[in-house]
Amino acid sequence: MENGYGLWAGKRLMKKCDSQNVAQELAGLLMKLSEGKNDPHTRRQANRLITQISPDDVARAEKHLLASGLSAKKVQQLSAAFVLMGVLDSDENDLRRRLPDGHILRRVMAEHEIIRCFLAELEELNECIQQTEKTGSASSEMMRLAHVAEHLNAMEEHVDRENDVLFPVLKELGWGSLFMQIQNDHTYLKTAVNDLIKLTIASERMASEVFKLRLSNTVRYLCPMMREHLFHEDRVLFPLAVAMVDDPAVWQRLKTVCCEIGYCGIHL
Repeated sequence: MENGYGLWAGKRLMKKCDSQNVAQELAGLLMKLSEGKNDPHTRRQANRLITQISPDDVARAEKHLLASGLSAKKVQQLSAAFVLMGVLDSDENDLRRRLPDGHILRRVMAEHEIIRCFLAELEELNECIQQTEKTGSASSEMMRLAHVAEHLNAMEEHVDRENDVLFPVLKELGWGSLFMQIQNDHTYLKTAVNDLIKLTIASERMASEVFKLRLSNTVRYLCPMMREHLFHEDRVLFPLAVAMVDDPAVWQRLKTVCCEIGYCGIHL
């Protein structure tokens, strides 16, 4: 009995030591990323570690970095960058190609492409409006602007699905801290889209130059942030979710919600 307990205790200690070693190596890798290192050796190291780490390893590595003086936001960004580097190392990680046609994430990623199209149109409209003398609501540019703004506003349902279905599951599995910044982005993006909506509604009551300045500021803030957000979801959040969430009921629940509201942003 004692020998059996000793063997069990020894294995447990070895496992704990291995986990500590992985966490230490991960912390070292994250420090490299914070210094701007992105060489082939670092990418290979990230690709190897991504198959070995657990949420506890990430938490320990992040705790070490926080103790070294890095901010919480910086640590979250580095953790996301590590996952991104690890999952992008081969063509096999093109998630859309790997997923079956009926997988709900293919629909979500298709919606991302639609959002990117609207962002491009928004930037083009901003350039056109900046060159016009008057910004009346009857102009073709202003009508198109209102149209694009409404489509982007409809994407709120897209965000809510992730917040209500996908993120809670990832949190239960211990990966919540890794995607805290993505969730925070949702709040900022909602605010920016709401600002765009309010701006289009109030355009008639604003001086043309004031409107154009506020529109330019909103577009320059919203579009780059939205693109970066979509990139991290496509390349970090979704690949990890597919790898970690093996409960078919979760994906079915997400699919059910999606079917209830249709494709976000194109059902107006």
